[in-house]
Amino acid sequence: MAGSQGNDAYLRNALSKYQYQHLAKRDILQALSHFKDLKPNVDSFVFNDGNRKELLCLEGTIPVTYRGTTFNIPVCLWLLETHPHNPPMVYVKPTANMQIMSGQHVDTNGKVYLSYLHEWRHPQSDLLGLIQIMCIIFGDNPPVFRKEAEGTSPRAGYVHSPIGLSHPLAGRLFIISYTHP
Repeated sequence: MAGSQGNDAYLRNALSKYQYQHLAKRDILQALSHFKDLKPNVDSFVFNDGNRKELLCLEGTIPVTYRGTTFNIPVCLWLLETHPHNPPMVYVKPTANMQIMSGQHVDTNGKVYLSYLHEWRHPQSDLLGLIQIMCIIFGDNPPVFRKEAEGTSPRAGYVHSPIGLSHPLAGRLFIISYTHP
């Protein structure tokens, strides 16, 4: 799918069962114009009760600055058929070499909890605002960290830290670069 025109055509079809197609499409396109690494995709979402529903999700990475370095955090924003009148369901989707760091804003399954989602109210709330807030919150509290490679043990005196960073207990910072596959 190439650029905005490809997204526009894809969304026209993908949103055909959505109640507020025009509003949803406008909200999605606005977010995609600012966060180019997110892509729309229709997939099957499984709810806690086991029910499945074909929903549109925006998946890809968002840039998060942590300790002066920008990392690409993989996320998926699932849009209900009533979007934008109801908030999306947001998940961090770690790659194979990442592990979720659960905390105040992300649970062990990667589900994201933010006041912005809880207080979602159209038209004041939108995807662009949500993603911008996620970038800020995740910069303060990274939702993932790099897994140690199997068969290796952490070096003595070093501790796991968010998003692929390791640092000695003495406080000197060593950056281990992360590139999204």
